[in-house]
Amino acid sequence: MEQEMILISRGECERLLRTLTRAEYYCSHARSIYDPTVTEDDEPTTTYPGASGYAGATMRDVIQSIESHLS
Repeated sequence: MEQEMILISRGECERLLRTLTRAEYYCSHARSIYDPTVTEDDEPTTTYPGASGYAGATMRDVIQSIESHLS
């Protein structure tokens, strides 16, 4: 079976890793919207819905980037 390679720039790989790392951090540190320590001044990614939304958008970005390099 022959392997094919694709070229993704170092800068693009670093960007993807940075956004994936940030999304993983938000998800692992998310709190319930009912947590009494959560305030209106907190970033949206502090809570599960915000962290989940950020992670979903990050995954879509990574998928689109990889697909664009495959075509």
